[in-house]
Amino acid sequence: MMIKQIKVMTEQDQYDALQEYNYFEMLVNTKEYVTKDEYNFIINYDKTEKNNFSYVGDYSKMGDYLNFNVYSEYDHDKRQLEMERG
Repeated sequence: MMIKQIKVMTEQDQYDALQEYNYFEMLVNTKEYVTKDEYNFIINYDKTEKNNFSYVGDYSKMGDYLNFNVYSEYDHDKRQLEMERG
């Protein structure tokens, strides 16, 4: 007979988990580009997010990975046009 141990989260554990969740949500839902460290955090938190990012590396000075959750071709084209017009 196996006895399962139940881990009881302390208030500090709950706070830390909430902070981690909020950081994950902020990265995934608001940042168009993320750094390698941020990408690694996201993937370690939720491996299914791997398909929502593309490595852009040296092509962008804004970050290492493009976030398809946030990226909009329309917004990108609009920014490019504004930059060209000056």
